[in-house]
Amino acid sequence: MMIQNILLTIVIPVYNVEKYLKRCIDSVISQEWDKYEVILVNDGSTDASPNICEEYAQKYYFISVIHKENGGLSEARNTGLSHANGKYVFFLDSDDWITKDMFQNLSKMIMEQNYDILQFGMQMFHSERDELKNVQCKEKNFNSLDAFKNMLSIEGITSFATDKIYKRELFEKNGIEFPIGYFYEDLGTVYKLILSAKKIYLTTQVYYCYFIGNDAAITKHWSEKKFSDVYKFHKKIFNVSSLMVSDDIFLSKSYYNNGLVYLLMKLYEENQEDTQLFRLILAELDANIVPIKYLRNYPNFLKYVFYRIRLLKLIVILKLTLTKIKKWNQKKH
Repeated sequence: MMIQNILLTIVIPVYNVEKYLKRCIDSVISQEWDKYEVILVNDGSTDASPNICEEYAQKYYFISVIHKENGGLSEARNTGLSHANGKYVFFLDSDDWITKDMFQNLSKMIMEQNYDILQFGMQMFHSERDELKNVQCKEKNFNSLDAFKNMLSIEGITSFATDKIYKRELFEKNGIEFPIGYFYEDLGTVYKLILSAKKIYLTTQVYYCYFIGNDAAITKHWSEKKFSDVYKFHKKIFNVSSLMVSDDIFLSKSYYNNGLVYLLMKLYEENQEDTQLFRLILAELDANIVPIKYLRNYPNFLKYVFYRIRLLKLIVILKLTLTKIKKWNQKKH
């Protein structure tokens, strides 16, 4: 059955989430607003997820299912996007859920203001009853460049794909897709959408419930491939930011350095200090610190000086750690 006047397409990639899938879909069908469609993309699930998808599709005319061989989250999202009919698109992970008033409230804002991207707040949950953290953004309008700068400064705009509603033509007119074969694909996609948009809005209201209690979730288990992919995406964003915000070298450098520090800390937590990737990232961090002489006229000069001191201390500590590892390895042999 063809749905008339579809404003929003909800794409839900599905892979082995039988424990959480009904909760996710139920949060969508309980919305007090009806100008939407749901596309469930079964990405080669081997549990009961395909049957659950079919059950809902047979019961609700606005839900459709696409069954495909396993290709990963990016491929599943791209598949759903290619079948979307809505003017806007929203990506919902199948172990997460949304609040009951989300579509009704946000649809009014979208229709009245014709936003290209609308970002909303997110709650993090370990279980349905256990709220861990509220992540709220300040209410504000942006053009593309200001939104990109805001993302770099980590002041509201995030690099998450799921806390936003997008005008579908942003993907189509700019040839943007989620990159296949990579982990943490949001990093490689959202900044492109932001730079392609004209009107972006952040609302303070929380609508997305992000479930971090799924032990099978991809973000729970790190690997060298995942570290490498995050590093590559941060490098790409840094290269773009160096061109787009060339008048603010501290902003682009600090975003990149913060990403490198995050990776180094995660590698350290995983006992991966004695690896080529760790050394590569540490050398990159060391080489990426801006000499003070180039920033004497910078408006936030003192802020950068303190930031630089903390960064140099960290680099010294990490280098000492590598030296100890090297000596220990020499003793072993």
